[in-house]
Amino acid sequence: MGASLSWFAIRDKTPAAALQDFGLKNAGEGYCDTPYCGGWLPSGWYLIIHGRHEFTNDEARRLSRGCEVVACFVEERVGVSRASGWNDGHQVWGVCYGDQAGDGLLVDGEPPAVFAQIQDRIRQEAEDESADFSIPVELARELTGYHHDETLGITLDNFVKPTFFQKLFGR
Repeated sequence: MGASLSWFAIRDKTPAAALQDFGLKNAGEGYCDTPYCGGWLPSGWYLIIHGRHEFTNDEARRLSRGCEVVACFVEERVGVSRASGWNDGHQVWGVCYGDQAGDGLLVDGEPPAVFAQIQDRIRQEAEDESADFSIPVELARELTGYHHDETLGITLDNFVKPTFFQKLFGR
Protein backbone atom coordinates (compact mmCIF):
# COMPACT_ATOMS: atom_id res chain seq x y z
CA MET A 1 0.00 0.00 0.00
CA GLY A 2 2.76 2.50 0.90
CA ALA A 3 3.29 4.91 3.72
CA SER A 4 1.67 8.33 3.78
CA LEU A 5 2.54 10.36 6.86
CA SER A 6 4.39 13.22 8.45
CA TRP A 7 6.37 13.09 11.64
CA PHE A 8 8.06 15.64 13.82
CA ALA A 9 10.98 14.97 16.14
CA ILE A 10 11.23 17.65 18.82
CA ARG A 11 14.18 18.37 21.09
CA ASP A 12 14.39 20.76 24.06
CA LYS A 13 10.63 21.13 24.55
CA THR A 14 8.39 19.20 26.93
CA PRO A 15 5.88 16.79 25.40
CA ALA A 16 3.03 18.79 26.98
CA ALA A 17 4.25 21.98 25.32
CA ALA A 18 4.74 20.25 21.96
CA LEU A 19 1.24 18.76 22.07
CA GLN A 20 -0.23 22.12 23.05
CA ASP A 21 1.56 23.81 20.13
CA PHE A 22 0.05 21.21 17.81
CA GLY A 23 -3.41 21.49 19.43
CA LEU A 24 -3.37 17.89 20.66
CA LYS A 25 -4.25 16.09 23.88
CA ASN A 26 -2.68 12.82 25.03
CA ALA A 27 -5.28 10.02 24.94
CA GLY A 28 -2.89 7.40 26.38
CA GLU A 29 -1.75 3.99 25.22
CA GLY A 30 -3.78 1.39 23.42
CA TYR A 31 -5.62 1.54 20.15
CA CYS A 32 -7.46 4.76 19.47
CA ASP A 33 -8.93 5.75 16.12
CA THR A 34 -6.83 8.86 15.62
CA PRO A 35 -4.26 9.86 13.01
CA TYR A 36 -1.93 11.14 15.75
CA CYS A 37 0.48 9.26 17.99
CA GLY A 38 3.94 9.63 19.43
CA GLY A 39 6.36 9.21 22.28
CA TRP A 40 9.99 9.38 23.35
CA LEU A 41 12.60 8.03 20.97
CA PRO A 42 15.70 6.30 22.40
CA SER A 43 17.73 9.15 20.88
CA GLY A 44 16.08 11.67 23.24
CA TRP A 45 13.82 13.31 20.65
CA TYR A 46 10.05 13.46 21.25
CA LEU A 47 8.09 12.12 18.27
CA ILE A 48 4.69 13.22 16.96
CA ILE A 49 3.33 11.26 13.99
CA HIS A 50 0.47 12.55 11.86
CA GLY A 51 -0.83 9.88 9.50
CA ARG A 52 -2.06 10.66 6.00
CA HIS A 53 -0.92 14.25 6.23
CA GLU A 54 1.77 16.37 4.61
CA PHE A 55 3.22 18.74 7.17
CA THR A 56 3.10 22.45 6.52
CA ASN A 57 5.85 24.93 7.18
CA ASP A 58 3.47 26.74 9.56
CA GLU A 59 3.18 23.57 11.67
CA ALA A 60 6.95 23.10 11.80
CA ARG A 61 7.49 26.79 12.51
CA ARG A 62 4.99 26.74 15.40
CA LEU A 63 6.39 23.54 16.88
CA SER A 64 9.99 24.75 16.65
CA ARG A 65 9.52 27.94 18.64
CA GLY A 66 12.00 27.69 21.51
CA CYS A 67 13.39 24.33 20.39
CA GLU A 68 14.74 22.24 17.53
CA VAL A 69 12.51 20.21 15.18
CA VAL A 70 13.20 17.75 12.38
CA ALA A 71 10.10 17.34 10.21
CA CYS A 72 9.71 14.52 7.70
CA PHE A 73 7.01 13.67 5.15
CA VAL A 74 6.80 10.54 3.05
CA GLU A 75 4.22 9.61 0.43
CA GLU A 76 5.41 6.34 -1.06
CA ARG A 77 2.55 5.87 -3.53
CA VAL A 78 3.47 8.97 -5.52
CA GLY A 79 7.18 9.07 -4.68
CA VAL A 80 7.41 12.28 -2.66
CA SER A 81 9.58 12.73 0.41
CA ARG A 82 10.91 15.71 2.27
CA ALA A 83 12.73 16.52 5.46
CA SER A 84 13.59 19.81 7.04
CA GLY A 85 15.36 21.16 10.08
CA TRP A 86 13.91 23.98 12.15
CA ASN A 87 15.24 26.00 15.05
CA ASP A 88 13.29 28.54 17.09
CA GLY A 89 10.66 29.14 14.41
CA HIS A 90 13.03 29.30 11.44
CA GLN A 91 13.79 26.73 8.77
CA VAL A 92 17.52 25.97 8.71
CA TRP A 93 17.56 23.43 5.88
CA GLY A 94 15.28 21.37 3.67
CA VAL A 95 15.66 18.40 1.33
CA CYS A 96 12.84 17.35 -1.01
CA TYR A 97 12.37 14.65 -3.64
CA GLY A 98 9.42 14.72 -6.03
CA ASP A 99 6.53 17.20 -5.83
CA GLN A 100 8.04 20.68 -6.29
CA ALA A 101 11.45 19.13 -6.96
CA GLY A 102 10.16 17.28 -10.03
CA ASP A 103 12.09 14.06 -10.43
CA GLY A 104 15.21 15.41 -8.79
CA LEU A 105 16.44 16.34 -5.37
CA LEU A 106 15.90 19.92 -4.18
CA VAL A 107 18.13 21.20 -1.37
CA ASP A 108 17.37 24.40 0.52
CA GLY A 109 19.68 26.02 3.07
CA GLU A 110 22.60 24.07 4.47
CA PRO A 111 21.71 20.51 5.52
CA PRO A 112 23.77 18.80 8.23
CA ALA A 113 27.17 17.49 7.11
CA VAL A 114 25.92 13.89 7.16
CA PHE A 115 23.64 14.74 4.20
CA ALA A 116 26.52 14.45 1.69
CA GLN A 117 27.51 11.02 3.05
CA ILE A 118 23.92 9.75 2.86
CA GLN A 119 23.46 11.10 -0.65
CA ASP A 120 26.72 9.52 -1.85
CA ARG A 121 25.94 6.14 -0.25
CA ILE A 122 22.40 5.93 -1.65
CA ARG A 123 23.47 6.99 -5.13
CA GLN A 124 26.32 4.48 -5.18
CA GLU A 125 24.00 1.65 -4.12
CA ALA A 126 21.19 2.64 -6.52
CA GLU A 127 20.65 1.70 -10.10
CA ASP A 128 18.70 4.85 -10.98
CA GLU A 129 17.90 8.33 -9.71
CA SER A 130 14.56 7.30 -8.19
CA ALA A 131 16.57 6.11 -5.17
CA ASP A 132 16.97 9.81 -4.31
CA PHE A 133 13.45 9.43 -2.87
CA SER A 134 14.98 7.86 0.23
CA ILE A 135 17.58 10.59 0.85
CA PRO A 136 15.33 12.97 2.86
CA VAL A 137 13.93 10.07 4.92
CA GLU A 138 17.40 8.64 5.62
CA LEU A 139 18.69 12.07 6.62
CA ALA A 140 15.85 12.50 9.11
CA ARG A 141 16.53 8.99 10.48
CA GLU A 142 20.24 9.67 10.87
CA LEU A 143 19.52 12.83 12.87
CA THR A 144 16.72 11.51 15.11
CA GLY A 145 16.87 7.72 15.10
CA TYR A 146 13.34 7.33 13.69
CA HIS A 147 12.23 5.72 10.43
CA HIS A 148 8.58 5.08 9.65
CA ASP A 149 9.24 1.52 8.41
CA GLU A 150 11.17 0.32 11.46
CA THR A 151 9.97 -0.97 14.79
CA LEU A 152 11.85 0.64 17.65
CA GLY A 153 10.29 -1.25 20.53
CA ILE A 154 8.85 1.90 22.06
CA THR A 155 5.34 2.50 23.33
CA LEU A 156 3.44 5.19 21.48
CA ASP A 157 0.64 7.22 23.00
CA ASN A 158 -2.38 8.28 20.98
CA PHE A 159 -3.22 11.95 20.59
CA VAL A 160 -6.52 13.59 19.78
CA LYS A 161 -7.60 17.06 18.75
CA PRO A 162 -10.11 18.09 21.42
CA THR A 163 -13.51 19.23 20.20
CA PHE A 164 -14.78 22.73 20.89
CA PHE A 165 -16.79 21.51 23.89
CA GLN A 166 -13.87 19.49 25.29
CA LYS A 167 -11.74 22.64 25.13
CA LEU A 168 -14.52 24.71 26.66
CA PHE A 169 -15.12 22.33 29.58
CA GLY A 170 -11.51 21.16 29.98
CA ARG A 171 -12.03 17.48 29.16
